[in-house]
Amino acid sequence: MKANHFREKKKSIGIPANGFTRVLSGLLDGSVFSGGANPSSMRFILFLSAMALFLIFNTYYAERKVREAEQLRHEMTELRIRYIQTRSAYMSLTRQSEMARRLKAEGFVEPVEPPRQIIPDKRRTFRDRLLGWIR
Repeated sequence: MKANHFREKKKSIGIPANGFTRVLSGLLDGSVFSGGANPSSMRFILFLSAMALFLIFNTYYAERKVREAEQLRHEMTELRIRYIQTRSAYMSLTRQSEMARRLKAEGFVEPVEPPRQIIPDKRRTFRDRLLGWIR
């Protein structure tokens, strides 16, 4: 019978064994999930998971805000078009010739002579002017 002998362990390639490299190598080879993980590496994994969820949420939130901004921009364009159309219709309806044409059906006639300016008589007192308006 042969004698038992131990195999010599292979030497590592020279990666220092600090906490981050151990967790990273544990993530890469899957030993973290197989139950051989210590609590500190589980905290790191939970932190990475929380960061991933936060980034996913932030991306969805930003896309929703972009869609809302685009919808508001479209609505603003439609309202601007309606404003210009309404203003144009108002301007055409309030022209003097248009008003005269529309009021002629109601019985109003456009005056032929221009309006006169009323110039008050400066010699009269306030009481005379007041009684003059009443009479």
